[in-house]
Amino acid sequence: MSAAPEALAAFASACASVGDGWVGALMRPSAGVEADTRAMSDDGLVRVSDALAGLARVVESLQARCAAELASRCTGEEGADLARARGFNSPERMIAQSTGRRYSDAVKLVAVGQATASRASFTGGLRPARHPHLAAALEQGAIGVDSAEVIRRFLDGIELRADRERLDDAEAFLVERAPAVGADGLARLVKHLEAHLDPDGVKPREDVLRARRELRIWEDASGMVNLRGALDPVNGASLKAAIDGLVGAELRRARDARRTGFGAIPGAGGAEGAHGADDVFDEQRSIGQMNADALADLARHALGCAAVPTLRQVTVVARVDADALASGVGHGTIDGIEQPVSVETVRELLISAGIAPLYIGTGCAKLELGRSVRLFTPAQKIALAERDGRCAWPGCRRPPSHTEAHHVAWWTRDDGPTDLDNGILLCSHHHHRIHNDGWRIFIRDGRSWFVPPAHLDPEQRPRPGNLATERDIGRHLAERRRARSAPHAA
Repeated sequence: MSAAPEALAAFASACASVGDGWVGALMRPSAGVEADTRAMSDDGLVRVSDALAGLARVVESLQARCAAELASRCTGEEGADLARARGFNSPERMIAQSTGRRYSDAVKLVAVGQATASRASFTGGLRPARHPHLAAALEQGAIGVDSAEVIRRFLDGIELRADRERLDDAEAFLVERAPAVGADGLARLVKHLEAHLDPDGVKPREDVLRARRELRIWEDASGMVNLRGALDPVNGASLKAAIDGLVGAELRRARDARRTGFGAIPGAGGAEGAHGADDVFDEQRSIGQMNADALADLARHALGCAAVPTLRQVTVVARVDADALASGVGHGTIDGIEQPVSVETVRELLISAGIAPLYIGTGCAKLELGRSVRLFTPAQKIALAERDGRCAWPGCRRPPSHTEAHHVAWWTRDDGPTDLDNGILLCSHHHHRIHNDGWRIFIRDGRSWFVPPAHLDPEQRPRPGNLATERDIGRHLAERRRARSAPHAA
C-alpha cells in the first residue's frame, strides 16, 4: 500500500493524539465513554478536549477539500452535475444533507474549500490557492472552518481596495492570530485591519452605521416597556460608558461589602466588621438587570435628579495618532468600541462634553508616581489601555472600563512602584487569579507575558497577554515590511 497523503497523515496523527490522551487521562479502570470522562484527571480531561478539538479541525479541513471538489463537479449541465443526479438542486444542499448541519454551514465549507484549493493554470499546471496562508493553516489543522470563513470573507471583500503585498500581510496576521482569538475575535480584528488597508473607506462606513441608528420603545400586553434599537459607535460609546460606570460602581460596592465584612452579624463569630458578613449584601441582580436599572437611573437624572447615583467620573476615551489628527488622514478608535471611526469624528469628540484627549509627555499628566502613591491614577489607566487594550489576560474580552490596574511587582510584597512599566490592566476575576493561583507576570518589548504556576504547566511556558488591537496590527504589519525589505537592504 502506498504512503498516506499528507492530509490523511495529519488525520491519523490527530486520531492517535486523541487515543493516547484518552488512555493517559484515566486514573482508574472504567467502562464506557461517560464513565471514562468521570475517571479522568483534571489535566487529562483538558488534554483530551484539546486533542478532540484538533481532530475536529483536521476533519473540517478534509470536508472543505471534498466540498470544493463536489462543487466543481456540479456544472448545471445535464449528465454532468453530481448533485442533481442525486436529487439535489445544489452541492450545498447535498452537503447539508450528508453532514446533518445547516445549509449555511455547507455554504461555508464550499467557500472555504474553493478559496484554499489550488487553481488550474492556462498551461494545464496548478497555481497556488488564492489565499495560501489560509490554505496552509487549514491543512495543518491550526484553524477551523468558522475562523477560515471570517478571514476569507474579509480578504475577498477588500481585495479590490488594497495592494497585493498589504493584503498578503493582512492574511498572514489573521492566520497567526486566529488560534488565539477564535472566530469572534477575528471578526473584531478585521474591522481594524479594514481601516488600515482602506483608510478612505472609514468615513463612508461610519456614515452608513450612523444612518442605521434607531430606537423603538413600546409597551407589550404584559405591561413591560420594551426597547429595541441600534446605535452608531459614537453615540453607543457614550451610553455604554455611562452604564458601565454605574454597573461597575454597584459591583465594586457589593465586593467591598463582602471584603470588609460590612453588615456582619454580631455574635455570629469573630469581630464585627471582619468576619461573618451578612449575605444580604451580596448582589442578587444579573448583569442584564443591572444594565436596565442603570439606564433607568440615567433617565431619572435627565428628568431632574440632582446627581447620577454612584457614578464615578467617566470619560469616553478616543485614541488617534497625532499625525493623523493633524493631517486628517487615518482613523481613530474609542475605548470599549471595536468599530474604528474617522479622524473627522475624533475631532468632533475632542470638543464634546465628557470626552477629552489625554496628552502624555513632558509637562503633561504625571504618569510615574514611584512609591509616593499606591493606587494608579485615571491618567495612568488610560495610558495602560494604550498597550493592553483591555484586560491583559490572554483571551479576556473585558473592556478597559471593567479593569483594575495591578502592580506587576506587588506593592506590598515586592515594594513595586506605581509606574506605567509596573502596571497592567486586569479585570477583577483575573486580578484575583493572579493573587490566588500563583501566576507571574513580566513586561517585555511593550507586551505582557503570563507565566502559569507549576501545577498548571510543569514547563511554565510564558503566554503572551492581550495587546491593544491597533498596536497588535501595527506591530505585525511593520515586521512584515521589514522582513520584505531586509534582502534588498543586504
